[in-house]
Amino acid sequence: MSSNKENVTKQQVVDYLRKHPDFFKHNAELFESLTAPEVDHGGNVVDLQSHMVGKLQKGLHTLKNKYEGLVLSSRDNMSTLHQVHKGVLSLMRAPGLEQLLEVIAMDLPALFNVDIVRLGIESEAAEFYENKFSEENASGVSFLEAGLIDKAMGKSESILLISDTSKKFIYGFEQIFANCSGITESAALLRMRLPSSQRGVVLAFGVRIKNHFHEGQGTEMLSFLAQIVEHRLDECLSDSGIATLI
Repeated sequence: MSSNKENVTKQQVVDYLRKHPDFFKHNAELFESLTAPEVDHGGNVVDLQSHMVGKLQKGLHTLKNKYEGLVLSSRDNMSTLHQVHKGVLSLMRAPGLEQLLEVIAMDLPALFNVDIVRLGIESEAAEFYENKFSEENASGVSFLEAGLIDKAMGKSESILLISDTSKKFIYGFEQIFANCSGITESAALLRMRLPSSQRGVVLAFGVRIKNHFHEGQGTEMLSFLAQIVEHRLDECLSDSGIATLI
């Protein structure tokens, strides 16, 4: 069977197409790879027909690439929507501060398929807190020096997506990802500010693979997630009575 396929002649192809005149109707994508015949008009006359067909094929190829990119983007957005939806439900159901921090440290890494989730809280007493993490226990709360988030993200950015941490300097990166900055190849930083105390907070996602996060990604759902974390953290800190102690 394989030898017959290898020995198909041009005439057999011609005969087949003549017997099946609707072949290209059902396989229109083949027009992209066909070479249009050039007509010799003599002298310096240019074959515009061949040129126009070539230009059309190039346009179809470009359009196909854009369509495939749009499909992939839509799938990514639907996946992110599902992840954020489940994450928000878990955050809203947390009855207190301890359970909320547990959701952030344990549930969010699994939901978003990341290696590290850090909740960085700015504190005037940050130097007195020791942040201890390991590769096996990488997520949790870390305390940051006051003003670090503005220096890391700039004063206008609410979300910062970093495709390759080795190529972009981020102030305080080692503090945000304490003990795990060396294994964090790509990251997303989400800025928050607690309404009750105006304390700066950052929700940081880290992964071991470059380009997991990149500037072309949509950030609307991540922004929504940050708002929920901001609201619930402020609420739980106020209810616990320790907001002024950290």
